[in-house]
Amino acid sequence: MDSDRLTELRELLLRRSSVELLPPTNPYESFRIKIGSGLVVGYTSGKIVASFPAAAEAVGEAMRELLVEAKDYDVLIGSDEAGKGEWLGPMTVAASAFTPSQAVEAAARGVMDSKELSVSRILDLAEYVRRNSSGYRVVVIGPERFNKLLRDARDEGKNLNDILAWAHARAIEQVYRKLPKGVKRIKVVVDEFDRLRTEERLRRVLRLERIVLEQRPRAEEETAVAAASILARAEWELWVDRESRRLGLDLRRMTRKEAMARRDVESFAKVSYLSSPEEGAASPSS
Repeated sequence: MDSDRLTELRELLLRRSSVELLPPTNPYESFRIKIGSGLVVGYTSGKIVASFPAAAEAVGEAMRELLVEAKDYDVLIGSDEAGKGEWLGPMTVAASAFTPSQAVEAAARGVMDSKELSVSRILDLAEYVRRNSSGYRVVVIGPERFNKLLRDARDEGKNLNDILAWAHARAIEQVYRKLPKGVKRIKVVVDEFDRLRTEERLRRVLRLERIVLEQRPRAEEETAVAAASILARAEWELWVDRESRRLGLDLRRMTRKEAMARRDVESFAKVSYLSSPEEGAASPSS
């Protein structure tokens, strides 16, 4: 949650019965509270860690009381991508929709920017998002298609951001179209990479006067965007696993030189990235 609201959360937790305020054990802790046999630690970064189900439930209830009523939307759609800068695998773009109460519950369950999570945790949380969001969509641009799209874009004087804007708009549109008819206040949040291209693409498929569009850095602070990052990264990981099994090798261990020597390189690699070492790592950072 926002770090500037940690004090409010602490006060709500301290109103419960059977609680004890403990001294912080390091400068990164904002508060440490014992709830029954469980423990809740709030960090200055805004991250909350709870041990035992009862403590986690207490945090969820306090967050709902503190945050749900303050939201300026009925549903928020967030989008994010994975595999954008890596030579291995597809580029995946995901969108997910959450009501305020769903967003708070997801945050309490540990939904956060996928770069902060292990692969196993990402896969677990992706399943949670699929089951508990108001809608989701993942657009997968496999390496062969990505290679062609990028070549065509460059021939037309365009670049990767044009492909990204199209993919984000498609994922967001498909989630938007499946929302219940009665939803009025809809907000869309996208990590800022090219404001004009993204808005142009979204304007083609959505009536922007009916929604609030927000493009900003660190958009993953919104739970819906963090959830989208988890879905996108999970799909990237699963794709690489499937392709590794198909080829009978571990693609994650393959070097650029080994990849370029294969005739089927376009089936699993973004070839322009292979010839430009500064452009792509082997796998997403985590």
